Amino acid sequence: MASMRSLDDIDLAQLREPAGIFDLMEVVGNGTYGQVFKGRHVKTGQLAAIKVMDVTEEEEEEIKLEINVLKKYSHHRNIATYYGAFIKKGRLRGTDDQLWVRL
Repeated sequence: MASMRSLDDIDLAQLREPAGIFDLMEVVGNGTYGQVFKGRHVKTGQLAAIKVMDVTEEEEEEIKLEINVLKKYSHHRNIATYYGAFIKKGRLRGTDDQLWVRL
């Protein structure tokens, strides 16, 4: 039951937009739910890995679970460190929102 409660704690709609914070530079890999990009923080120039996933209703729970795993175990030596997430709203009707996870 504890894992179900933690899923409820993630409200994707409350995440900030990444526009003006990070720019995506190039694809560096592909994963099960999305692509990993080399990104740059707009103000500091600091580089980061950013996983970009389309948020569909069918996969929303799996995406929330992945975020929970990253948050819980990100300090383990074999798991990427989780630094936060952003939501980029689909601009056109029928397009999915994108979740940007900074690793």
